[in-house]
Amino acid sequence: MNNKVRTRFAPSPTGMLHIGGVRTALFAYLFARAHDGDFILRLEDTDRERFVEDGVEQIIQSLDWIGIHPDEGMWYEEKPGKHGPYIQSERLPHYQKFAKELVDKELAYYSCISPEEFMSLREEAIASKKPFIYKQSMEPIHNADVSTDLPIRLKVSDGITSWHDEIRGEAKTSNELIDDFVILKADGFPTYNFANVIDDHLMEITHVIRGDEFISTTAKHALLYDTLGFERPKWAHAPAILGPDGKKKLSKRDGDVDILDYKAKGYLPEALLNFLALLGWNDGTEKELFSLEELVTSFDLQRVQKSPAKFDIVRLNWMNGEYIRKLSLNDLSEKVRSFVPKEWYVNQDYFEKVLALDKDRMKRLDEAKFIMEIFFDTPKIDLDLLTKKDSKEDVQKWLEAAIDVLKECDFQHDSIESVLRELTEKLGIKTGQLFYVLRVSLTGRTEAPGLFDILVTLGKEESLRRLNNAIIKKA
Repeated sequence: MNNKVRTRFAPSPTGMLHIGGVRTALFAYLFARAHDGDFILRLEDTDRERFVEDGVEQIIQSLDWIGIHPDEGMWYEEKPGKHGPYIQSERLPHYQKFAKELVDKELAYYSCISPEEFMSLREEAIASKKPFIYKQSMEPIHNADVSTDLPIRLKVSDGITSWHDEIRGEAKTSNELIDDFVILKADGFPTYNFANVIDDHLMEITHVIRGDEFISTTAKHALLYDTLGFERPKWAHAPAILGPDGKKKLSKRDGDVDILDYKAKGYLPEALLNFLALLGWNDGTEKELFSLEELVTSFDLQRVQKSPAKFDIVRLNWMNGEYIRKLSLNDLSEKVRSFVPKEWYVNQDYFEKVLALDKDRMKRLDEAKFIMEIFFDTPKIDLDLLTKKDSKEDVQKWLEAAIDVLKECDFQHDSIESVLRELTEKLGIKTGQLFYVLRVSLTGRTEAPGLFDILVTLGKEESLRRLNNAIIKKA
């Protein structure tokens, strides 16, 4: 086998690519990069009944957006490599050749049992409360001339199949618990287990990094490698990803959705990639924010944990906010463009001024419209909210007094702060009382940027207009 490290991501386009799949691709990508190796993208599309046409394009778009680009394999245009094609349905002759060689060596056989007979045997085993393990001895009696339009099963010999996991250590399975499993179906298409092994061998894959749901089939893969006389790759099974409660596997409800949905919600690819890397791996320090280059330098399979990782949306949102704050105003302005009304960009200087004020409050790009709209649209004032803490009469008196002092102010930050603090002393009230009333009058909200920043950003004319509107509303 090629000594150069070669990893692969081999999704099945039977649906949209989700969080778990991207995390697997990322681990394989990082390992290859960390060892100056190659990362291959292969599509395993032999499950024709569940094949989703749009799934192929979605896989490519998802990996492209998040920044996981293959060195060779399936892409917008197939990336060159000597091991193509990289779509299994285009590789059928390979599988058929190896399957028939196994039959010729009497290491596999054409299975004559009908689906009805197979189900009958299975039901008998269930009724007897015994495990159903299909072996060649269960095959019905048939004529010597066996039709080749039959599925081919691997003949599993007695003994123990052991293998090593780079993350979990040693594992073994008794062959008595392994069926004579189908490797080539009657229609000439391979099963997942067979195609997976043939392709990994022919593509010189040295490390198979995948999710722990494949642990149960690894013994079959090891058997196939040995039976075919292939050198085994090294296997590494990443931990499962659990939902926020840490009890059950991540579901669509918890966030295991089409990865491009995260793009639509305003997550930055760099943040999501960083977050996924830490789902089951860490570098042994308290560091949480990594660039892709830092992840490549730090990544080590020995630091991948065995226990499941919890998908924490709060942590993802925090991390995304950190990456948003790293952006320049110009870059952030471009990234939020698709999330806000285009007319907001008419005055680019004002837009970026508002963006600078709200940047630290943003955890996702799709929050930009709600957070920023108070500076572009006159808010509706809720009288109950405005007078929640103090009487209607007091609120109106304070607003009138604030308008009077602000009219004479030069509307610089420090000047505004000075005149309003002096006003609270004159009125004999706490600063929080006045500032609450002014903030709600200006924005219609209790949560907003600092009051003085709001006034400076809106400017004197707009600020006074809004304060006057609040008085009129109560009159």
